Amino acid sequence: MNKEEKILQLKQTLYLNFNNFNDNEIKEVAVQLVKLVTNSNKDIKNKFKPCLMDAYKFLSEVEYLSKEYRESLSYLIKIENIDLYKRETTSTVNHVKVRKFQCESMIGIYENNFKKIKLLISELIDFGENNVQELQQTLRDDYDKIYELVNSYLNNSIKTIINFKLPYKIAISEDEEISYKLNDTTFNLKFKNIVDSDNSLIPFEAYNGILEMEYDKYGVSSYSELTLTFDKFYDATHDMGGLINYCSQSFNYFLDYYRQITGYYWIDNLNLTHIHKSNVKVISENYDDIISIPFYYGQNIKVSKTPTFINKEDVEVLKEKISECNSILLWKTLYDDAKNYMLIEKYREALLAINSAFENYLNIKSREILSNEMTAKEVKEYLSGSLNYETYNLKKFITEDNFNKAIEEELLKPYAKNTFEIIKRCIEVDNYKNIKITKKKASKLVNTIRKNRNDVIHGNLTAIKDIKFDVEKSIRGFEEFIVEFK
Repeated sequence: MNKEEKILQLKQTLYLNFNNFNDNEIKEVAVQLVKLVTNSNKDIKNKFKPCLMDAYKFLSEVEYLSKEYRESLSYLIKIENIDLYKRETTSTVNHVKVRKFQCESMIGIYENNFKKIKLLISELIDFGENNVQELQQTLRDDYDKIYELVNSYLNNSIKTIINFKLPYKIAISEDEEISYKLNDTTFNLKFKNIVDSDNSLIPFEAYNGILEMEYDKYGVSSYSELTLTFDKFYDATHDMGGLINYCSQSFNYFLDYYRQITGYYWIDNLNLTHIHKSNVKVISENYDDIISIPFYYGQNIKVSKTPTFINKEDVEVLKEKISECNSILLWKTLYDDAKNYMLIEKYREALLAINSAFENYLNIKSREILSNEMTAKEVKEYLSGSLNYETYNLKKFITEDNFNKAIEEELLKPYAKNTFEIIKRCIEVDNYKNIKITKKKASKLVNTIRKNRNDVIHGNLTAIKDIKFDVEKSIRGFEEFIVEFK
């Protein structure tokens, strides 16, 4: 099959499926058709110009419906650059122009490019004054909506709305609205209380009122639905995870104050990715369906014939460990706490937890390692800073009598060893039998784990640029340390 025959075959397939914009196979047909025609000689290019323009039309619509506005715009520009375009019907020309306006508007809004949007609305007004009467109703609706969106953006009246089903109750009436500004964005929160009216969750019944638990941490007797609104455009179809994280930061900011004011300390932060969302909308002054996502879950949903369980080996290990009746080492619990704090976006608490885990782990391991060379008493004295001639690191330069005299005259005072000294001493004692880390790398990991620790403890949060990123590195640093320092 020669090139022309291949082009004709692809052309026929495309024309038979020209409205199948969601079919990836047909999209690939159009892409291959464009490649063949544009890489052909001048005669073939001229012969198949109409076919090439139709392929561009198809691909521009595919990308637009997929909300890939830059790609769609590039195909629309290619359509305009084909000389045959001058002979297209007014309807087709208007369709291309409106689509270009739509793409350019969305790109400008994504970029938060106020200057570009301001220029675009002037072009929209000029186009409308000269062509709006010629537009078919569907195209007229598209034009009106994009004009409204751009105008609302300039007026700062676009809003993104998302609903959440919370796992507990927020004791704020439906009549109240909580409004606050965070990171230059105004957020509005409204809550709807849902009561277990049919007693499906708790086996009690209230005949003359509403039954509520005093500490309903898990929404057993009632829970709330949250409607969160903020005054910015956010296209969740491109970045739903980003939107949920954005909302999580805002909601947890509210929760910090809610706990303080109410004393409801048992209400914990949430990672909203892990709960049910619905009715994500972007609205303007006159349109409530610029973007609408009716249903969403932030996690992957697995479908299987049976529920998921931990494997039998893990069950046996669990049984064995729990039968030993030994308390779990504190550093392991603190390590898990740190990861859980990260999950619910309590980054300061995560940092303090992972540093406490590090201190506890180092204390346990250093005692184990140093006991290979010292007695239990000597280890205790070394770590506490008590002065002992046998473990004094400069004893080759001083006699024991002079050492004791210096202590009496308080020329030598107790000095607790710092972290780096302890690690150095442990490495010297172990001599790399079990410890697989150099002194230099160990110091680097310690600095990574401890980054921002003092600033958080002392409340100097303005000095911290990206606490989430830094704490993630702190946790990874601790994970690496416990593998190599043992």
